[in-house]
Amino acid sequence: MMKKFICLIGILVIICNLMLSFAYAKEFSDVAQTHWAYQYINELSDGGVINGYQDGSFKPSGTITHAEFLKLVIACCLPQGIDLSDAEGTMDHWASNYVWIAETYGVIGKNVINEKNINEPITRIEMVRMVAKADMIMKGNSSDFSKETGFIDVGTVNMEDLYMLRHTVARGLIAGYEDGTFRPDKTMSRAEAATMIWRLSK
Repeated sequence: MMKKFICLIGILVIICNLMLSFAYAKEFSDVAQTHWAYQYINELSDGGVINGYQDGSFKPSGTITHAEFLKLVIACCLPQGIDLSDAEGTMDHWASNYVWIAETYGVIGKNVINEKNINEPITRIEMVRMVAKADMIMKGNSSDFSKETGFIDVGTVNMEDLYMLRHTVARGLIAGYEDGTFRPDKTMSRAEAATMIWRLSK
């Protein structure tokens, strides 16, 4: 009886491991199952929201540009029935239509993203602006500025950005670091960006 029980446990373990192995359609060579953002990255990949590189990597620690992050925001929040191909972007850039849609909806201001900065790494506070406005305007969620952020390094952040930060914190869209900082001017890694977009998609 004990042998049968042990055998059954062994079979269940094998089945669970197989299920985990086939949980995602495509996994990246540099994002192990033990990586803290493994779930977020792979769920977004399966949903067609994010892509990796041709060599099969995702580069989770690499920086993300204005264009790349804006594409993720729009892909996550674009209302049904809106066709990206109908956008009227004018920049000679692959993300031109995403910029046009973001400007049209008010997620970013006119020319905030332009030919000079579109390929530059985006900062954490810039991401907050986009995500907060997309959450309120494109997804239709009510603004929530009621709570303090709790971060110790946002004293110099302007009032508008502070309200956007409050909203993202209240909605659980972003978190700070273990030392209580937010680091608004720091660039965000691709793994951190994927995590924020995953939360926004939920």
